Amino acid sequence: MAAPASSLKAVIVALSGNVLVTLIKFIAFLLSGSGAMLSEAIHSAADTGNQVLLFLGLKRAARVEDEAHPYGYGGERFIFGILSASGIFFVGCGVTVYHGIQSLLHPHVAETGVVTFAVLGASFLIEGGVLLFAVLGLSKQAKAVGDPFFKFVRHKADPASVAILLEDGAAVLGLVLATAGIALAHVTANPVWDALASLTVGVLLGLIALYLMVENRELLLGRSVPPDVEQRFEELLRARPSLADLHDVKTRQLTPESYQFKAELRFSEAFVAARLAEALPPQGVPPQGAERARVLTEAARHLIRTLSEEIDAIEAEIRRVIPQAKHIDLELEHLSAAAIAAEAAEGRSLVG
Repeated sequence: MAAPASSLKAVIVALSGNVLVTLIKFIAFLLSGSGAMLSEAIHSAADTGNQVLLFLGLKRAARVEDEAHPYGYGGERFIFGILSASGIFFVGCGVTVYHGIQSLLHPHVAETGVVTFAVLGASFLIEGGVLLFAVLGLSKQAKAVGDPFFKFVRHKADPASVAILLEDGAAVLGLVLATAGIALAHVTANPVWDALASLTVGVLLGLIALYLMVENRELLLGRSVPPDVEQRFEELLRARPSLADLHDVKTRQLTPESYQFKAELRFSEAFVAARLAEALPPQGVPPQGAERARVLTEAARHLIRTLSEEIDAIEAEIRRVIPQAKHIDLELEHLSAAAIAAEAAEGRSLVG
């Protein structure tokens, strides 16, 4: 199923902003020689590449289902999400931490000036604007489903939007740390501050990358739907007068906008008996012969049609209340021969 337009828009906005910021930061590094500024430039370059991967994942996931993939291509988003998180870890975190360690082992005072801080300020405005765009987009989605912001981000938000939120949040915080490191190194003439800022940015990126890897892995493996949604699903089933019980409830998020539900249902004996009685003649079933066979066949057809219509009605109600319920598998409970015999012995069979 296609990703929401808001996710695609957030990725495009973030990608455009990071291309510009990456160029600005590399220019600032060439002018200053700052290790923290190089870390920031590498961070933005990694973000740009990662957002290209997220964009590709969203576009590939938008393909419609076919015979080979009847549930669609939504999993492509999680595969590319893992690739993007790997890029953050190995390029963003790895290179940044390496450069910070090198700066500690071989310290040198970076040249700073008005241009350096002007570039940092411009980058902060661009990254802050992209972050604000991502926050406003997710806030709007959270309000639409009636969830608090952080609960929505944790359980229901599209992983591409979450990646943009975390990456741009790290970018803004990284700029603050880089500015502090450069300023302290300039004031104290001690390059250790610059190196520590670089290491801090690298560790921050590593933690974000690990979080995104875990989240995308869970979704790729088939994480269950949010607990409140699963509870709503069960409540809808138990509220149907036609049902006596349900078992083996299973749920899965195919994508954040597409859920799969499965349950085994047991129809109420009173409901089935009433539907069966509707098809039987008032004078009763003939004791034998072709007429008996015809009456029983018509009654069976009526009962099967009634149960099918009831299942269709249940599915329609679920989809009305839970719009993400794109795939619903409702099965009749399978009773063993021993269980059926026991029920008949207790006078609880469906027809007698």
